Amino acid sequence: MVAAAYAVITANPALAQVSYGPLQLRLAEMLKPLVVWEPELIPAFVIGNFLGNLSSPFVGPWELVWMPFANLVGAWACWHVGRINAYAGAAVYAVITAAAVTTMLAVLLHASFIVIGPPILASELLIIVLGVPVMWPVHTALRRMLGDPRAQSARAR
Repeated sequence: MVAAAYAVITANPALAQVSYGPLQLRLAEMLKPLVVWEPELIPAFVIGNFLGNLSSPFVGPWELVWMPFANLVGAWACWHVGRINAYAGAAVYAVITAAAVTTMLAVLLHASFIVIGPPILASELLIIVLGVPVMWPVHTALRRMLGDPRAQSARAR
């Protein structure tokens, strides 16, 4: 369900211009901090990214192999660092995603990494790190709905 949500939000025609634009301001990125608390969702972001990128104007190996791989690395690093601090984990995911997107766009658009990197990093940090306080109550509510005892004692790091 998380993979489908990521793909649908990314490919939504109303959001496509910003999802696939030069800043890659994807609202779906806000879901990514869920891996801090639910590492089993790591594959969901790999699959969701692949599916969402099928609608990209840059569709091809970069979007269908490189970016899903970057999400695998980013999600794992987010979970690993996020066990200590959720915000730091989200920031690591943002840095990895931004580096991957910047590399892809620098190659495809023959643009300077140094010029396009900072705004992409800023947008990724904004969306993914803001996802922590947004996704924490979502995670907690889902755990309660599932009757998970961890929901009662869990707290944001």
